[in-house]
Formats: sequence, structure tokens, C-alpha cells
Amino acid sequence: MQTTQSILVVEDDLSTRMLITSILGKQGYRLLEAADGQEGLEVFRRERPDLVLMDVMMPRLDGFAACLAMREAESVPGTPVIMLTAADATADVERAFESGATDFITKPINWPLLAARLRYALRARRTSLELQRTRLRQSHAQKIARLGFWAWHADSDRLEWSADLPELTGLRPEQVGQLAGLLAHVHPDDRARLAQAMEVMRTALSRLDLEVRLPQAEGGMRVLHLVAEPNPTPGAVQLFEGAWQDVTQVRETEQMVQHLALHDSLTGLPNRKLFLRQLEAAIERARHEGQGVAMVLLDINRLGRINDALGMKAGDLVLARVAHALQQGLPGEIHVARLDGDEFALLVPHNDLERVRAKTDAALARASQPISLDGESLFASLTAGIALFPQHAGNAEEMIQAAQDARQLARLQGMPLSVARPASSDTVTELKLEFALRAALEEDFRQFHLVYQPQMQLSDNRIVGVEALIRWEHPEIGLVPPPRFIPIMEELGLINALGEWILRSACRQLRAWQDAGIFLQMSINLSPRQFQDSRLSEILAAAVRDAGVQPRHIKLEITESVAMQDPQGTIEQLRSWRAQGFQIAIDDFGIGYSSLEYLLRFPLDTIKIDRAFVKDIVASPSDRAIVRAVTVMAQSMGLATVAEGVETQRQQDYLDAIGVTQIQGYLFGKPMRADELARFYLAHQGQTTEAGVAAQLAPAL
Repeated sequence: MQTTQSILVVEDDLSTRMLITSILGKQGYRLLEAADGQEGLEVFRRERPDLVLMDVMMPRLDGFAACLAMREAESVPGTPVIMLTAADATADVERAFESGATDFITKPINWPLLAARLRYALRARRTSLELQRTRLRQSHAQKIARLGFWAWHADSDRLEWSADLPELTGLRPEQVGQLAGLLAHVHPDDRARLAQAMEVMRTALSRLDLEVRLPQAEGGMRVLHLVAEPNPTPGAVQLFEGAWQDVTQVRETEQMVQHLALHDSLTGLPNRKLFLRQLEAAIERARHEGQGVAMVLLDINRLGRINDALGMKAGDLVLARVAHALQQGLPGEIHVARLDGDEFALLVPHNDLERVRAKTDAALARASQPISLDGESLFASLTAGIALFPQHAGNAEEMIQAAQDARQLARLQGMPLSVARPASSDTVTELKLEFALRAALEEDFRQFHLVYQPQMQLSDNRIVGVEALIRWEHPEIGLVPPPRFIPIMEELGLINALGEWILRSACRQLRAWQDAGIFLQMSINLSPRQFQDSRLSEILAAAVRDAGVQPRHIKLEITESVAMQDPQGTIEQLRSWRAQGFQIAIDDFGIGYSSLEYLLRFPLDTIKIDRAFVKDIVASPSDRAIVRAVTVMAQSMGLATVAEGVETQRQQDYLDAIGVTQIQGYLFGKPMRADELARFYLAHQGQTTEAGVAAQLAPAL
């Protein structure tokens, strides 16, 4: 909320001062008053007004002296001071500016001119203050980020650096005033790379983005990130300007964080994340070389009982001793990791089962040696499971799962060791699909795309809308139908991220079509989990705002089963979206368990008749009766109806006859990519001009 701006009026003539404050008060300013320059200076110091309107000739302290004193007293320079002078007092005007005045107004006062000058002065002051704040923020941010600026005059190899270079890097500007000086201070291994990058930037007028190391006199290494581009000013082709940043602490922190992120803090062994990387790399090498890989999963028996009886410290000691025993007792070619809790893993670079068994038996024996704790001996036994590639699994995650199953089998059989069994093809396929889905989401949805199925208005056979449908095309598996992957994403809790991507992508596509003169209603399905997301309203608003489309052009579709999970909450949610301008449709109507009472209360625009009733509508009297009843009910409620799954002309004719508003199905158009839909739309609508199309379709939207 913006605060009221304050104006200090310094005028010794009471009637003039009262007139000024009366007129300015009506314009919304907060007025402060002073009867002479001395009082005005005191009020200025105390109240810090946004502007001063001050007479020149006053007792005790005239306007000139008061203005000088105010300039010395202000904490943030630049407060507008407007002097009131006589119309013929040219000398007063010059002296006012010399005293630090911003502007002047002659007497008698021209009130409209005064109001305009005040607005201009206050606006200029706001701009100046914002600029000062921005500069201070930038300076503070640069210092925090250890950021500076530099320039390279390529014709003379002269370098210019910002003043904070010595403080942030320890280098003096004269040491690196020439390119040769900079190269001399760069680590020997980085010199050729920097020199080559600078030469490329000079000859190709390209961008430089490079990190170099600077050895320090007291030891250690500083890392400097250099960025530069050609100056765009005409005639400055040999001038390159950019920024530098001391990223030493960032890189050191990154290395430490990376180590912590990939290693177990108790044992120092690689953790699950790093082990997975190592296992995946080993599998990839084995694929190319036609060899195999093995892994062993081990866990400590009864570690929980040790923790309960002797405390967590004793349990940690057991974990550390087991880790040490595994590291010391195995060949260097075998990688050891702690995956989680009491679970350890071995990576063996071959799949010779007998050799792997022998190494595992040796590891179990060594790790099961007694551990001395406060004079007492603890015995920690282990159970292991072995999995081989490619015999038991096709990737790293599958190998871990297979080894876990083998270890569980060994425990059930009372054995120290067991070997995995090949997984069923169905299980492997589902796991592959789950892993592939997670990978696809990590690739920023590049494997996903939307298709759009057109919706035709039966009254005039025009295309008035489309339904956005998701497709997943995996580079190896191929096109995966939504019924296969959507339930998995729902189960894994990944559907909300995909749903937001669909919303944003569909809105952007709608904007692109509108720019091309194609005006359609975009129908977008909301999944059950997505509908329950507390951030959904915020996401919807952001999607239409960022894409530059109107909410009235978006139709949100929810199934009646979702709507009936919490009918009262659904009503409130739908009302909120309708208030924002979104259209609402109930999808798959007729196959759920809607209460007619609630259906009448839901704020809807459209009912979509499920394809299950459309498929046999010509031959089935019961389906015809249901569709006719739904249509009549929708008409009485002022709702549109969309029949899905229309595949034959007879189906369309019957739906048209009973008053269905729109149809959607393969008879009219299959789901298409955006460019194909645009061509289909233009071909169907005929050679209509863009303006004509807009005028024609506007009533439907």
C-alpha cells in the first residue's frame, strides 16, 4: 500500500500558507507547515518530507539559507525544494538554484502550473530513490556474490578491472593490466586454454565463458569465472566487456557437498546414489564388451537388537567395523558401498558365479569376526544375496531388487547366501516402465507431447474446440498408451507434475493458434490427484497468465467420480474456477455414481456423454434412452453436451436428431499433433480469412 506523500510548506505569510495548504490538501498530500526558514529547517529535520515548497523572503532564516541547511541535513540527497519567488526577481531565481533548489514558482502562483510541477518533482524523486536503492542493492549483491566487471581492448590487449579486484582476488589492477599479465597469473595448466578462448573471441566476435585457476602466494588456489561479449556499440569491434566472479568457495563447497551427497558419513563408503552410478557404468561397459557384472547385497543380522541392548553408539561401531572388514578383505577391483542402514553392497566386474560365491563367502567370514566393545565381544553375522547381469536383471535398479529378493530367500531358508532367480517378464516390464517414466520426467518432459482431438458443433458442422490428450513416446519402448502409464504416475505421485506441464503446454498452444487466426475452446482433463492439489487454482491462473490466453477459452474436465468424492468441496472449487472465467465439464458422464441432486448444484457448462453409451446407440434402446434423457436434462439446465467416441455416420445422425450439441470421435477426427490439427481445421472450415474465422467462431467461445 502506497503511503501518502508529504509536502512541507514554508511561508511567513499566513494567508498565502493557508491557501496553499488548502489547495494541496484537496489533492491528497499530507501537509506540514512552517512560518519561517528556521522553523522549516526544524520540521524538515524531524519529519523528512518528500518535497519542500518554500518562500524566498522570510524572517529569521530566508529561503536561500534554509535550502542550504536542508541540503546539509538530508540523509538521502535530492529532496525536491521548490522556491516561491517574485515574478520579476531574476536574481532570486539564480540564487535559489545556487542554494540547491530544484525548481521555482513565481508569485502570484499559477495553481495548475504548481500542481503539475509538484507531480513532476515527486515523480522524479521517486524514480531517483528507486535508482539509488537499485544501485545499493546491486552493489551489495555484487559484493556478496564476489562479482566484478572487466573489459578487454583487443587491439592493444589492455585490460580494465572494477575497483573491487584486489579485495576479492588479491590481484592488483596493474598486475593484470595487460593480457600477458593475466596469463602470467593463471595456473600453467589453464594458460593455453584461456589464451585460445580469448583469441577465438577476438577473431569470431563470440562469447567467452571460462573458469581459470589463480595460484595464491600464501598457497591454495582461487577460481575465477570470466564471462565477456563483444561491445554492441558501433565502432567498438575491438572492445569486449563482461563480468568476473570469484567462485572459489562455491567450487570448494560443491566438491564437499558432492562428496557428502555420494558417500556415507559414518563409514566413508560410497552411498546408494554413487553405487547406482558405478553399477550402471559397469553394466554399460559389460554390454559393449559382451561381458557380465555381479553384485552382492549384504545386511547385518540382528543389528536392531544390538542398538536396543547396547545403544546406537555400539551399532555404529559394528557398522564401521564391518565396513572396514569388507574394504580390507576384498580385492581392489571389487567396489564396496553402504546403501542404507545395515545394508552393504559389493560390485564385482565379472559374472563368474563360482568366483563371486567364493569372494562373498570370504567377505562374510571376515566381516563376522568378533568385535571388542568395552571388554565384551560382539559377533555380527551377515546374510547375502547375489545377482548377475544379464542372467537376473537388465539394469542397475533391477539388479538391486534381484539381490534383495535373493537375500530375503537366504534368510527364509536359514542360509548365509543365496543367488537370485530370473524375474518374471511381467514384473520386469512394469519395473522398466516405472524407471523409464522417472527418467522421462527428469528429462523435462521431452519424451511427452500433446495431441488434440477436434470437437464439431452439430448445428453448423464447425470445429469449435479440441481436447488435449497426453502421449508418451519412449526412444526405445516406443509409443506407450496413456492407460499403461497414467495409473503408474498416479501411484508414484508424479501425476501432478505431468498435469501442470499439460496445462501450460495446452495454454501455450492455444495462444499460438489464436495468433494464427484459429480460435478454439481447449478442453483439459484434470486427474483425481491433480484435482485435490491445493496449488491447482494457483497453477491454473499462472498457466493462462503466462500463455496470454483468457480463462473462458479453457474448459476444465473432471470425471463425475472425482466430483463426488467430496461434493460440497467440489461445488466450492468449481464455483471459484467459474468466477475466474474457466469453463467446467463433467467427463465420462453416466458411468460413475453421481447424485442427480448434486449434479443440479454443480456449476457446469458441459456434460460429456461417455463413449460407452454412444458405441451401441443405434442398436441398443437402453443406450438411446440414456443419451436422450441426459440431453433433455442438459438442455433444461442450459448446458452443452459433447458425445465422445462417435465413429459412424448413423451415430452422428442420431445424436444430431436428439439435440446433442457437439461430437468428438474418429468419424470426425482422430487426435492429432498441433500442426496437423491446424491444417485439418483450415481445410474443414474452408478458405475463410482469419478475420472471418474469428468473427464466425467468437459466439461459440
